[in-house]
Amino acid sequence: MSESLETVRKLWAWSDGKPMPRGEAMNVHVGDDDDVLIVAFLRMGGESRPWGVAFGKCNEEPTILTVAEARNRTRVADMMIEFAPVLLEHFRHPQHSTDLLVDWEVNSHRQIWLPGPTHVEMLHYIALSYARTKWDRENVETLKAIGNLSNCLYIDQQRPGQQTVVTASQAIQNSFVFPASSVRQAHLGYLLGWLQGGKTRDARLATARKASEKAVATVLDPEFERKVVQPLVEKWGEADQVGDEKGRDAAEKAVNEALTPELLRRWELTRDSIQVLRADARSVNPGLKELVSASKKAFNRLWGERAISEDEGSDPFWPNPFTDYSTRMAAGGYHQRVADEQKARHYLVHGDRELQREELAVGHGVIGVVMSVSTDEAKWIIKYSYPDLTTIRAGKRLVIAGAPTMELFVTDIDHDSRTIVAVPKWTFAKRQYGNNGLAAKDRSWKGRNIVFLTTQPFAMSEKLGYRASKRSDDPNDISNRMNVRQRQHAANDDEGAVNPESDD
Repeated sequence: MSESLETVRKLWAWSDGKPMPRGEAMNVHVGDDDDVLIVAFLRMGGESRPWGVAFGKCNEEPTILTVAEARNRTRVADMMIEFAPVLLEHFRHPQHSTDLLVDWEVNSHRQIWLPGPTHVEMLHYIALSYARTKWDRENVETLKAIGNLSNCLYIDQQRPGQQTVVTASQAIQNSFVFPASSVRQAHLGYLLGWLQGGKTRDARLATARKASEKAVATVLDPEFERKVVQPLVEKWGEADQVGDEKGRDAAEKAVNEALTPELLRRWELTRDSIQVLRADARSVNPGLKELVSASKKAFNRLWGERAISEDEGSDPFWPNPFTDYSTRMAAGGYHQRVADEQKARHYLVHGDRELQREELAVGHGVIGVVMSVSTDEAKWIIKYSYPDLTTIRAGKRLVIAGAPTMELFVTDIDHDSRTIVAVPKWTFAKRQYGNNGLAAKDRSWKGRNIVFLTTQPFAMSEKLGYRASKRSDDPNDISNRMNVRQRQHAANDDEGAVNPESDD
């Protein structure tokens, strides 16, 4: 999508005085209540582990857990052990769920919804703290399990087109165009203020600005933390030093009362975002079905297969939460990300004409009239009218918008006369596409004005990913030499992490 096109959309939204629907279809998957777990975190300024967590389904009251002192590793771990079974059960961990992970193809797709990007980062912090812990304490296996699951969720969240880990602020931005800068749109409360703040532009803007004064990230407003919460934490520390159990309990309760409204607000904003998307009158993009299916397959490979293997007594290789030490896997992962981005665009563009307009605006397709259809050999001559500049050239492949398997091979193109010669790659009619699924030599094609889009070569990108990650037997292959050093770095990291949970 070009910046100029987005600027025009924002101007139209400002002129209308309200957010404008982005696209003609909904391009974000929202699961049923049983399949959506909403989670919101808080952390103490300067600390990485959770200070508090709110979690629950859309149709439930959230559970809120906090600790008085987020720098006390033991108490934080106790809180995470209480939260872990809920998250593990939601994603069908064999030891916490009666659903079978092996039935992933027929199981419904589970999602986790988070308020914003800083809450996604908290998944990474949890993984760094617990995935490879060597802590000798009770329920340490539960900590490892939630660490590995959090790491898999964090990794999968970065995959284009995934529908498993959803950031509410991004989901709202993907569905609406707001008359505001990109920086402001990172605030979930600000977005909902525009959507629900009144009937006039001024009312909506005032509500959005007021909402943006309250933090929705994982950290508290610094002044609130310093003036309200910090004295309570200090009281807990003083009571803990002298072994005053009543003083600790009173301070713990006071901290919980201070943090609960903050956690609850973040959780409710995420729930409200889901309700806004569910209430939207637009149809759901049919391509989402394919993306959900791909998400189930990808997350099963990343998480499900390893969880099953571990439950059966094996020692699976869980992804390293610090970095990817394998040069080949990193290279293969890069090409796979490219393929996933192409695949997501491929599945969604055919179900949303606004996405098709974006492709045409950057030259990735044409609007053209079929001038002739050869009956003796499969060949079309297309006269295109838009855009003026196109990236199409001989050797490219085109598909008919709305019919992703109706593919044509471009044999020649004349930009001066705006003429394309293309060979259809199908023969017989494909009735699932209606009038766009006629046989290649059907004379009814002649005279029709059709949107043609360039194909997304995700199959080729996936092949490149496979080749890049494939082991080489060539001793001079640089990736072999790099992997030797990286394995040593990985071993050093594991040896150094003796007991990172110590309070000392």
